[in-house]
Formats: sequence, C-alpha cells, structure tokens
Amino acid sequence: MKKMIDWLAANKNKAFLTVCLVIHVIYIVVFFQIQIRLLAYLNIFSASFYFYYLFIKKDTSEESMVSTYYEILLFSALSELAIGPSFGFFLYMVGMSATIFYLIPSYKHKRFIYQIIGIVSALLTESLIMIGHFQVLDIQSTAEKYRPVFFLTNLGITATIVLAATFFYSKETESVWETLRYNMNHDTLTGLYTRRYLEKHIELIPQNQRKQYVISMIDIDYFKKVNDTYGHEAGDAVLVNVSSCMQETVGTRNLAVRWGGEEFILYFPDATPDIIYPMIEKLRLEIENMVTEVAGKEIHVTITGGVATGLADSNYEKVIRCADEKLYLGKQRGRNRVIV
Repeated sequence: MKKMIDWLAANKNKAFLTVCLVIHVIYIVVFFQIQIRLLAYLNIFSASFYFYYLFIKKDTSEESMVSTYYEILLFSALSELAIGPSFGFFLYMVGMSATIFYLIPSYKHKRFIYQIIGIVSALLTESLIMIGHFQVLDIQSTAEKYRPVFFLTNLGITATIVLAATFFYSKETESVWETLRYNMNHDTLTGLYTRRYLEKHIELIPQNQRKQYVISMIDIDYFKKVNDTYGHEAGDAVLVNVSSCMQETVGTRNLAVRWGGEEFILYFPDATPDIIYPMIEKLRLEIENMVTEVAGKEIHVTITGGVATGLADSNYEKVIRCADEKLYLGKQRGRNRVIV
C-alpha cells in the first residue's frame, strides 16, 4: 500500500490524467446507451484530449495541468448548459478549483488566479441557467429519470478527487516539515547533529533528571593540510567518513555532533569515563586505519580527543571547555591520542 501511495504521489499528474480519461470513456458508453449523443460526442472530445496528453504528447507537466483545468471547466459548463444544473456536472468546476492548488505547486500565487477563474466560471454558468433560463429540453427530459444517479456519481467522483488531492498535499507538507526539522537539527554534509541541537537537548533535560554524563571533544589532526593538499572535495570526503565512524561508535542512545569545522563532540548521557574511554580509543584506531579514496588518491587521517565528565548539576559548557582543554593537551603531546 505504501509503495502505491508513494508512486501516486510521485506521478500525481499522470494518475490524474488517467483518472479523467477513464471517467470520460465511461461517460461515452453511458450517454450512447441512454441516447444522448450530444454529450457522448462531448465526452469523446474530452477523452481524446487526455489520450493525446498521455499517449501521444506524453506530457504530464504542470503546463498540461493548466490545459486540463480549462478543459474541465469547459466540459462542465457545456454539460451543465446541455443537461441542467441538477445533474451535478458543475461540481467538477468547484472540485477542480480546489485540486488545481495541489497539481501546479510551482505556479505559487497564480494558483489563486486559476481558482478564482474556476469559481467565477461556475457562478456564470449557473447564473446563465437559472436567471437566463437556458435549457435544452430534449436532453433534459431524456436524462431526467437518471438524474439522481448522475448527481450522486458526479458528487462521488468530485469528492474522491478532492479528498485524494488533500491527502497527498498533506503528505507532501508533512514530508517538507520533516525535512526542515531534520535540516535544523543535522549537519548538511555529515548528517551528524548540530551544535545548536546538542545545546538545546541538554538544556531541555530537567536538573532533577540529569545524571552523570561524559563529553568527548574530538578534532581531526592536520585537517587544514588535507584541504590544502587534496582540495576541499577531498576534505569533505574525509569529514563524511570520520563522521560515519563516529555515528557507529555512539549508536542510537548517544549523540554525535559536528561542533564546527573539523571539531566534533560525542555526548554520552548516564555514562562514566572508564566505560567511554575504550570506545573512543577504538574509534581513534579505526580512523587511524581508515582510508579515504578521492580521485585515485588515498588519504589517511588521525584524531585527537579529550574526555570530560559532567555531573547532574554541572554546567555543560564548563564540561565542554574541560574536554577541549584535554584535547589541546593531547595535541601538545603529539596528537593521535585520547586524554581523559
């Protein structure tokens, strides 16, 4: 089911054109059966329109949706004028005025103009019928006994299309918001959490629920030299590989954060240094043995880390500074090491 929904969302215009084609083909058969040839021919024209866009021109772009919108308005108006207002063909004008908002997202403010055109078209058509008393008596008398079926069918089709458009529009909106939330909390290049997220995460933990935690500040040794020697593309590749190793190390309970540039923080809630140090040391060895290949060149890097402990009531900023001082001490001692 999910695969079908995803396919429909990705091919919404094609799906919409196909549905319209099927509806008109059915109406061609229906109107020929009840001997209303004028409306059968009108549906042949409409079906030909959709067949052309689907199978000859093979165009399901937003421009084709605009053409489809006008076709539906024209079809609905002519059907209303021919058969009368109580058969429900005007519902397509109203329904499509809502659906067009979903089908042409790139048109932005122009969508409102198309909606106004649809609503005005419906009002003008109904005014012409009710105030101007426009009617084709032969067609109306022939179709009269089928009036409830036509109205309910047109109502059902319109409601289904509007509901489907609303459903998929809401799905797309949710997806956009999820992407925005992810981008707010994650570094674009590495996929690790951002500095802002870590600060917010710790601050939101109530003081009475905080336990002892461990913070490790990590820096890639001589990273500037990597950029200067191999280029920034190679530097980005190194950052991605190192970040991947860090994410595997912390797992899902802990946080791996890109603090800035080539600096990272690993945050371990409810932990002690004697448990975390072996993990960071293992990470250091993995990165030391890691090879990043860029443009046929092999790049090797190492990391230096500092580990500090925070208590329940401690200021996390002081803990980070403490971890940073130990990182600096590790650099003074020759890099490629972890200081606790």
